Amino acid sequence: MLGFAQPSWHSRREMTDDEYDAIQERKHTAHPIVRQIIDRDCHVAENNRSVIRHVVSKLRDGYKTLRDLPRAERRRFFEDCVAVHVANRAEYEAVMWPRYKTPTPPEL
Repeated sequence: MLGFAQPSWHSRREMTDDEYDAIQERKHTAHPIVRQIIDRDCHVAENNRSVIRHVVSKLRDGYKTLRDLPRAERRRFFEDCVAVHVANRAEYEAVMWPRYKTPTPPEL
């Protein structure tokens, strides 16, 4: 997982609207090319390491481009990849496990 902590909502508890909005907002601060690569190619069930590796492989010169970045920019790149992937996972969970309670059937 490259030292990134799991988001606080990663357990099976329901995510609040504020948490969901914050996660989606963070996604939109990432570089557009990073967002595009992850949105297009990465499944939400993949782990963070494989997502980062895939994005690095899609860079113009691959790992050389990443190595040439200053340490702070490289860290930001990793954080952007994870943020976009977490946002995609949150969106998937919001669609697949809606945040509403199933109505109870009326008693007969």
